[in-house]
Amino acid sequence: MKYTYILVAKPGAGPVQGSDEWKDYAAAYGAWNEEAGKAGILKGGEPVQPPERATTVRKHGGEIKLHDGPFAETKENIIGWYLVECDDLDEAIKWASKLPVVDLGFGAIEIRPTVDFSKG
Repeated sequence: MKYTYILVAKPGAGPVQGSDEWKDYAAAYGAWNEEAGKAGILKGGEPVQPPERATTVRKHGGEIKLHDGPFAETKENIIGWYLVECDDLDEAIKWASKLPVVDLGFGAIEIRPTVDFSKG
């Protein structure tokens, strides 16, 4: 079954980009990516720009409206995503708990099963 990991963290919760701590943090992601790739579960993923770079698209009264920023006010921001394929939710939780954002206590991962339209 495929699952999407939505990585979230409070702004400023992680190490400062470019610092030695950041390099270690980035290396931990690299190690997770390599391990998940070798295990065959990693299907894709990317970090995303901060919320101030977001554009939200809505339709009101037949017109498309664009809004700067995220779709909702939150205390945590989406920082990236992964698509994984695991045998079940327990395996997906095991892999999610190893990701640095969780393992190092900087944020959380929301796990959502994907929708399989091929199964009538």
